[in-house]
Amino acid sequence: MKEALYFESLSEGSVQCSLCPCLCPISPSRHGQCGVRLNRNGKLYSMTYGRVSVEEIIPIESLPLYHFYPGSKFLLIGSMGCNIHCPFCNTWRVSQSGARARLVPPKELVNLAQAQGVAGVAFGVNEPTVYIEYILDAARHLRRAGLPAVIATNGFISEAALFDLIKAADAFIVDVKGFNDSFYQHVTGGYKDEIFRNIVSLNIKSHLEVSALIIEGHNDNEAEFEQFCRWLGQMQPAPPPLHLIRYEPAFQYKNPATEPLRMYYFQELARRILPFVYLSNMDEREGKITYCPQCKAPLIVRKKDGVKMDKLIDNQCAHCYTAIPLRRKSGVIRYD
Repeated sequence: MKEALYFESLSEGSVQCSLCPCLCPISPSRHGQCGVRLNRNGKLYSMTYGRVSVEEIIPIESLPLYHFYPGSKFLLIGSMGCNIHCPFCNTWRVSQSGARARLVPPKELVNLAQAQGVAGVAFGVNEPTVYIEYILDAARHLRRAGLPAVIATNGFISEAALFDLIKAADAFIVDVKGFNDSFYQHVTGGYKDEIFRNIVSLNIKSHLEVSALIIEGHNDNEAEFEQFCRWLGQMQPAPPPLHLIRYEPAFQYKNPATEPLRMYYFQELARRILPFVYLSNMDEREGKITYCPQCKAPLIVRKKDGVKMDKLIDNQCAHCYTAIPLRRKSGVIRYD
């Protein structure tokens, strides 16, 4: 364990955690809502510092991140715990319950990544912000080694903690669970407004992509989804890429998987507003192609055997020279 950041002392040995908007008051020997931050003798501790339950080499596209280091392999790291409780979570054995883990100190994580020959490290599987102390320490070592750190998060984090993460990490994917506050509060226990506020900050200050889970009959109100897309479309300096995730039965949700036709329909709705819209969790190649927003030429084709980018010249469309917001290993993000 390691003493946590983002808390203050209360009376009678209690503390208040300020890592996320839950602002949990925690009595001695008790945990916060995430289950992994413990009040011991009037101080808050991270129980999962360096505790790694998942180590896996993945294509960066599987997070999903399509505009950051395309075609690269990353080391995916997971721990335990989550500050929201989605009944449809497909990683609930890690996020909502205990999992076997081994200790991997920050410097050892760098050595592990270098030994595997990956382009960087991605923190995900469970909610990574609940072990932010480890990420901040690891990210400093990764940066010194020239390895980017990527965060796959639900976005439910305080402004102060988010600011520290933005300085430490290189890219973010925020997974949106729904499009209204009622769904967030009553189904997941989170708050939409705080998450959407963080999306705005991340889009301005870091490389951001957004994913949205589509659960047919539960969070697929078309008017709300269109409003969400228009909100994304107004973001500066440019709208983030949007990944539509097809729901499949998991954990406590036994509803049938979202129909593919429903996913195609939502993709078309989004494409009328946003320049880059993708489909995930589907055996469908067209939804994984990056098209030029100007001339519609296919620029990045993603297949199971790799990523083809020969229609791009210096992050520009080879046909009409429209710049594509893309961060590659040797380049920077281009917006204009």
